[in-house]
Amino acid sequence: MKIAILGGTGDIGEGLALRLALKHDVIVGSREEAKAQEAAEKYNNVLKENGFRGGIKGMTNLEATKNAQIIILAVKYQVMIPTIESVFDELDNKIVITPIVPMSKSRLCAYTPPEPGSASRQLCAVLPPGIRIVSTFHTLPAPRLADLKDPLGFDLIVCADDEEAKMVAMKLAEDLGGVRALDGGSLEEAKLVESLTPLLINLAIKNKTKPLSIKFV
Repeated sequence: MKIAILGGTGDIGEGLALRLALKHDVIVGSREEAKAQEAAEKYNNVLKENGFRGGIKGMTNLEATKNAQIIILAVKYQVMIPTIESVFDELDNKIVITPIVPMSKSRLCAYTPPEPGSASRQLCAVLPPGIRIVSTFHTLPAPRLADLKDPLGFDLIVCADDEEAKMVAMKLAEDLGGVRALDGGSLEEAKLVESLTPLLINLAIKNKTKPLSIKFV
């Protein structure tokens, strides 16, 4: 599939780009084309160093969206709405995947959901009708995701109102390698999944461990 990662120059974007590029065509998006191309070149070098083909491209967020079927919105919550509004014209018939978590951070993190209840529901409120939204990837620890030698061994919860879009996202999750995708229900459940991210960060800080994820047994 052709996948655009908007904000793909950031931490979670790097790991998603590297791992998804092993099985899909990946485009890194950014507000600045030069920044996206620089990140794509860096990621391709990492792939080649690990014995894989480097075919990641870098474009503006708008061009990346235009040239993809799946859009992963890998930006901070504070710029979520302006970013998605900037690509409205290219979203027809596409799936938007959001790993975004609204949270505040001092020493520890706190989940700070918007009035609609979750970042996912807030996206629903601003996106044109018919755009399919999937909520997932929240609990992936970025440093481990970007390490292609890390076997991961995580579970990912996937929430969506559209069942076909959910199945597509679950397949992408498992294409990351070492990940089991679990059906988390509708977007109404997204608030529960989003809130796991600050919990995992806080646990790692308090217990002085490497970045944590989840595994259900």
